[in-house]
Amino acid sequence: MQIREKKKGLIADINLSPILDLSLMLVIFLAVTTEFISGGEIKVQVPEGGAAITSSSQVVKLVVDKWGKIYYEGKVYSDPSKLIPVLPKDRRIYIKADKETPYLYVFTLLDTLRKSGIRKVSLVGQRIE
Repeated sequence: MQIREKKKGLIADINLSPILDLSLMLVIFLAVTTEFISGGEIKVQVPEGGAAITSSSQVVKLVVDKWGKIYYEGKVYSDPSKLIPVLPKDRRIYIKADKETPYLYVFTLLDTLRKSGIRKVSLVGQRIE
């Protein structure tokens, strides 16, 4: 007969569920934050000059960066001909091009818009007071 029971060994298990919960929350937070950042407006420096424009929901805003990439509704287009099918043809289009953008990119975009039948196109500049 044994007076003492056998001594049980130490429990060496690590509970991973809090670590996994925390890492999953961090991944979700980073995914949501990155989505909000990428959906923001592209910052370009437009040249000075021009009259004031009124901003309304009836206009389409295209942004061209200095590398020729075209931004429209959070998507990036490198070829203006791929942009034409998604543009509404009955609205006014404002093109906001960086002042360091080569003329070729802006000219190609304007020419593609004209060939597709879009006539209401304006270039945006920084107003001088």
